Amino acid sequence: MEWLGATRDVVIIAVALTSLAANVALIVLAWRMWVLVKSLREEVAPILESVRRTSETVRGTSTVVGDAVIRPVARLAGMAAAARTFSVNMGTILRGGLR
Repeated sequence: MEWLGATRDVVIIAVALTSLAANVALIVLAWRMWVLVKSLREEVAPILESVRRTSETVRGTSTVVGDAVIRPVARLAGMAAAARTFSVNMGTILRGGLR
């Protein structure tokens, strides 16, 4: 039965070495994850700043386009609709009104 004790000791040593290797691998993995997160934080800040500047530019451009183009076109369309309504009503009145 001596071989049973020797086999048990070898298995215990193998399990201990595997456990040690797994713990070392986990420590290395955790350290690499920390380095990755630190690197991402340094790179995300400039990207977010660029996105903020771009959104401000788009907001300003849409305001300018709205003020310079859309508002006058909308006013012109409103005046055209009013003139059309006025001319239709005047034509109705001049023809003798509604019967």
